Amino acid sequence: MAAKAVRTHGQRTCAVEVSPSEVDAGAELTVTVRASCPHGCDLSGQSVSIRDRDDTELACAELAALEDRTLGTAVALRAPVKVGEHVWRAVLATQEQDGVRHAESATAFSFTAMAHAANVSVWGLPSAIPASERFSFKVGIKCSAGCKLAGRALSIIDHDGAQVAAAKLRDDVWPGTSALYFAEVEAQAPRAAGDFTWQVAYPSSDQGVPHAAGSCSFSVRIVAPPDHEVTVEAFDGDTQAPIKGAHVLLHPYRALTDERGVAKVKVAKGRYTLFVSGFNYIGHERIIDVTSDVTARADLAVEPEEDVDIR
Repeated sequence: MAAKAVRTHGQRTCAVEVSPSEVDAGAELTVTVRASCPHGCDLSGQSVSIRDRDDTELACAELAALEDRTLGTAVALRAPVKVGEHVWRAVLATQEQDGVRHAESATAFSFTAMAHAANVSVWGLPSAIPASERFSFKVGIKCSAGCKLAGRALSIIDHDGAQVAAAKLRDDVWPGTSALYFAEVEAQAPRAAGDFTWQVAYPSSDQGVPHAAGSCSFSVRIVAPPDHEVTVEAFDGDTQAPIKGAHVLLHPYRALTDERGVAKVKVAKGRYTLFVSGFNYIGHERIIDVTSDVTARADLAVEPEEDVDIR
């Protein structure tokens, strides 16, 4: 019996896309392989193997029609934990079918595994901090891959480069977020008045999955120790009802009124422009001289409704 003739076609072409090309170490990436034969052979059902630099098979899948009507496959994989560029291969195994033989072909592709980035934020700072007094604020850190950061340390560096506070992230996340870990930080204000730039320093870590260092600069406004207390009372000018949540500004001091429409602000003696504003109210402005404790009343007028021309 005569041997069956086998035709050998040229190498199949293989195009590879990696998304994302820069990925957090240990995070998921998608490898999309598109294959074709120079003779137009139908390659459906043939297998493609994804292999690392040590030729270890990471995944194997069959070629099929993709959404863009090309022939290929999309495979979800985990990036290595090691930071740096990685070169893998998509290998089309030798295939013989219906008298046609396709030799093995391989295409190398690369991507970069990145240390997880830290997004650092600061909130809850007093608008004005008396010199030499202790004050508190919150620092939040979120990993780019949503990792658990509970217990990790951070430092506060002042304008002279000295560490003035340290804290550890709490076990729970900030309400309403999925991965924003936070710490309550307490520090002492400088002795001199002025505006200063401080910084949150979050160190890198190679424990487990690598995390990059993070930082965030923020401003602290230091003022002279307060001499007197200003009590601001905000009321609706028509109904005389107290206004809760009205904004009170005696630059650089700020406050919000309570349910009684009252805000108390401790300030250094001097002349101030008082601004009081509230939602749907016209702002109130006046000059006050603070030489002792003082009470200022603000009757706010409701904003007029806009006329709507309906035609």
